[in-house]
Amino acid sequence: MMAPKHVIRRAFLVLLCVAGIALALWTMLQNATNANSPFSGLFISWPRANFFSRTLTGDSEISMGSAKRMPLKILLAPAPDPVPSPSPSPSRPPQDELDTALAKTANVNRTVIITALNGAWAEPSTMIDLFLESFHVGEGTQELLNNLLIVALDAKAYNRCLQIHPHCYSLKTRGVDFSAEKLFMSEDYLKMMWRRLGFLAEILESGYNIVFSDADILWLRNPLERLAEDADIQMTCDIYKGNPFDVKNSANTGFMYVRSNERTINFYRYWYLSRRFFSGRKEQDVLNILKRRRGFARRRLKFILLDTKYFGGFCERNQDLDHVYTMHANCCRGLKAKLIDLRSVVDDWAEYRNPTINSSYPHLEKWSPADACMSSWRS
Repeated sequence: MMAPKHVIRRAFLVLLCVAGIALALWTMLQNATNANSPFSGLFISWPRANFFSRTLTGDSEISMGSAKRMPLKILLAPAPDPVPSPSPSPSRPPQDELDTALAKTANVNRTVIITALNGAWAEPSTMIDLFLESFHVGEGTQELLNNLLIVALDAKAYNRCLQIHPHCYSLKTRGVDFSAEKLFMSEDYLKMMWRRLGFLAEILESGYNIVFSDADILWLRNPLERLAEDADIQMTCDIYKGNPFDVKNSANTGFMYVRSNERTINFYRYWYLSRRFFSGRKEQDVLNILKRRRGFARRRLKFILLDTKYFGGFCERNQDLDHVYTMHANCCRGLKAKLIDLRSVVDDWAEYRNPTINSSYPHLEKWSPADACMSSWRS
């Protein structure tokens, strides 16, 4: 005997209501679970200490197209351990160690001077001591030490920095020991150069302008006085061809000024990720390739190569000491050779500035030859 149609209809409606209620309850439970998930807020809470560790081991492959649309910190950080649910929102997020160090060191224009070194360059009476000495003996450079952040690549360098300078930051890299001297173009040398570039990119994303200087560059006069105010990137070069906008100038990343803006942040992200396509190349070589490509002009960067008349080095030295602002031990191989010839530069500078010889600054005819560096390539 068949049930009346109205009974079947009512039973169907009851089942439909029960299903709807069950679906609503399941949705509410799912939302509550997601709200309390340890992965909620994941993209804003990754610790900066894990930054780039994944990239150094090469365990991720990212297309350049997708990379342009993703923040650098999200692109390059490893998957974190689960973090606890956030506590009630404070008035502002807490600062990490790098944020604190940058805030203490930067000037009123949010510009910070940065150098990076490992344990070998931090030994007493070696590179870091010569570097700091140049600020004390240079013209108008001593006050710039207040804006200098020394980035230590290992514990040995960090401990030494704490002894000699008020502004230090420890940049940790899991699984890599940067403490020993890294020979030019060795595997660890390349890792160190790319690690440094990634770190500078992170600082740009934090909204700080950067004046980066290798520790083997002596600051004899205030180089900030020679920088253009409206340029995005200004960088030294090994050999200067006379035109600051000529991308054929061979850029040297040992000294550079970078303004933090959307153009520079995007370019540094692209430059860093380009290492995957140039295995065995240092970041400076890759930059010199990228800036000659047609797409570089479309980035609308105001990119200036600095004249070696003012920003000199052992590759190409201006012998007129009246115009020199910095001196770089480039075209030189090995810590020992650099130390010998940079010490000679400091001695020449002291003689040039010695007021007992002349009432005005004496005019030393030329720098002493960089014999140790010239010989370093033959050893």
